[in-house]
Amino acid sequence: MNRHKKLMIILGGIAFCFAAFFALDIIFPFPEHKLHPATATVVYDRDHKPLRIFLPSDGARRMHTDISTISPILIRSLIASEDGLFEYHPGINPISALRAAVSNIKAGHIVSGASTIPMQIARMAEPKSRTMSSKLKESFRAIQLKLHHSNEELLGIYLNMLPYGGNIEGVAAASHFYFGHDPSTLSLAQSALLTTLPRGPAYYDPIRHPKQAKQGRNLVMDQLEKHGVFPTAEVERNKKVPLPTAIRPVPLKAPHFCRMALERSGSTPEIVTTLDYVLQQTAEERLKNHVSRLRNDDIDNAACVIIHIPTREIRALVGSADFFEKGYGGAINLAETKRSPGSTLKPFLYALAMDKGLMAPASFLYDIPVDYSGYSPENYDQTWSGQVEMRDALARSLNVPAVKTLAQTGVPDFVDLLRKGGLTTLNKNPMEYGLPLALGGCEVKLTKLTNLYASLADSGKYRPFKIAPSTNDISSQLFSPEASWITLQMLSKVSRPEMNDTWMLTNDMPEAGWKTGTSFGHRDAWALGISGDYAVGVWVGNPDGRPRKGISGASHAGPLLFDLLRAASPRGKLPHQPEGAGITEIKVCAHSHQLPGPFCTEKITIQTLSGKTQLTPCKYCRQIFIDPKSGFRLSGECLDRKKLERKIIRTLPAQLARWRAENNMEVPTVPPLAPDCDLIPAGNAPRIISPASTTPYLLRKGTPLKYQQIGLKANAEADSGTLHWFLDGRLINKGEFNQKLFTEVKAGKHKISVTDSLGRTDSVLFEVRGGK
Repeated sequence: MNRHKKLMIILGGIAFCFAAFFALDIIFPFPEHKLHPATATVVYDRDHKPLRIFLPSDGARRMHTDISTISPILIRSLIASEDGLFEYHPGINPISALRAAVSNIKAGHIVSGASTIPMQIARMAEPKSRTMSSKLKESFRAIQLKLHHSNEELLGIYLNMLPYGGNIEGVAAASHFYFGHDPSTLSLAQSALLTTLPRGPAYYDPIRHPKQAKQGRNLVMDQLEKHGVFPTAEVERNKKVPLPTAIRPVPLKAPHFCRMALERSGSTPEIVTTLDYVLQQTAEERLKNHVSRLRNDDIDNAACVIIHIPTREIRALVGSADFFEKGYGGAINLAETKRSPGSTLKPFLYALAMDKGLMAPASFLYDIPVDYSGYSPENYDQTWSGQVEMRDALARSLNVPAVKTLAQTGVPDFVDLLRKGGLTTLNKNPMEYGLPLALGGCEVKLTKLTNLYASLADSGKYRPFKIAPSTNDISSQLFSPEASWITLQMLSKVSRPEMNDTWMLTNDMPEAGWKTGTSFGHRDAWALGISGDYAVGVWVGNPDGRPRKGISGASHAGPLLFDLLRAASPRGKLPHQPEGAGITEIKVCAHSHQLPGPFCTEKITIQTLSGKTQLTPCKYCRQIFIDPKSGFRLSGECLDRKKLERKIIRTLPAQLARWRAENNMEVPTVPPLAPDCDLIPAGNAPRIISPASTTPYLLRKGTPLKYQQIGLKANAEADSGTLHWFLDGRLINKGEFNQKLFTEVKAGKHKISVTDSLGRTDSVLFEVRGGK
């Protein structure tokens, strides 16, 4: 056989081998999914320190890391010790393989593996017994790996798959659990140990067998020194470094927050969050101490959240006093649980009313009993204040003024505002909430409510809160900067009788705007505050919804709020007044706080929103003419008399006058009209408030009508005089507007009318139903 023919046979054989390999590669592709087993999800704080590790379903402590974040020392150590020609061979090292084959044939069994890094990857992906056929399969798989992956990809796969004893896999997990830091800062001694351990994780275990582990580690460093990878001095210095003495436990910090981060981000290898763990520890400690005192008062638990206003990042979140505690809902994230917010929505209602131009901080509201089709709200302390300024109504958290304000702004507009502000739990039709919404007739989460408060300190802008750093800020304008600033100013004056005023006198107390709330049924107590760059929210109550009579946002949640404000924002300040002419000071009538009329003799200065606040001329400061001899009021043709006296009087709104009269309080009156004067009726007619046209009355069967009388009430002007009441055209009663009058009414539909002494009339239709 000539040389040319031999060459052709050799080349043909090589071509056949290549063809056979590529055919087998297509028929038996490498199981790529085995190179990337499910990894743990590591949740980090804002300083990239691990908070919690969520292990995969197989329980392995397997933490993925990118090769770019691994110490070059470890990479050099592994390559030099395990596969010096890694960058050059096709997956197997022919020289080492030939030498190992000879040794194995002589011995009759596997005594030498000559494993390259790709071969080790193949063996870890598909573990097999050490036989000749297994070695051939490993070699085939190793060549496949080299064919389909770059050297850098293979190194990354290798470093993430190495076994380090027990359920620890990969250099990231080994670095964390043995040394307490990530693999980017591994020293030579640590890298040498992590090079040794995979060769025999049980044999070289530094905890159980420190002598063997030290020998193996030092031997690796000697080999590195021999090959000139590291200088002698550095090797000798690292040989003196002590071994780890214990495996660090799986971290479980900020458990509620970490679970929340996992649910929002999914099972990714890393979740870097916004949490400030130092602040988190402070919040956890203070909340736990606070709850220990609350339990003496039959209140089981609490939650808090601290949000950095400029970034809207959650810096601390405590979902309960103790995550592991049983019997008190410890594992429940109470900061993310839907609860009734009580009065904490009132600031946003008043801000909306100001932006709509309906009122200013000094506008008068009326804290007196009302009935909205059977809904009669009361104050927390079951008292009434009569006429109050809007800022006082908010500071004192009065209920009736808030309900009346909601009736003015409209429930749909308020619901729309709250939804735009992130309170997505308000998912019903607005009319299903109705006027009780002003007092917390809905469900919200502490996280989102606290973020809505942050909007007040952010010039009225809403931005979603974050648990992971992001530059993607979606914002919307909820309130004008002016209404937001005024609302915070009003909240800075909050002083409740349940809270000792000395809170605000301590030296380290930050300047704060804050609001408390207590839910329907005495189930939830809230306190939310703003100071400096932080918004803080606190919820207190029983996770099972059990009521606790007397629970109060001010006394049960307020103290913890101020503890947290001190921690997050010592010496914090409230925002400065917005620049520009958005807030204007104007003169108004001191009696009505409306625009001065011609007979308003005293004026005061109040703040209004420029171009928005709509005030009307005062109609309660009036001029009348008096007969000096009789004292009667003169009108019509009587004004031609030569002797008459001018007098300025100040009256009250009809509803306020009636309430004051019913409670034996002084009510300004108007002198009666002279009987010989003609009068053209002017002013407002009485307005019937009972019976109500919207509420059917039900007679109890078997009870005499005289015990089921209906009250006759009307709001009337000061000059109304005697009111005459007519039922279906028949006079049934008469008296002054402040007298308590009643009448018997049979079942059926009726018309009730009232006429004052000036002939002004009002009437309503109502229904009485027979008892069954």
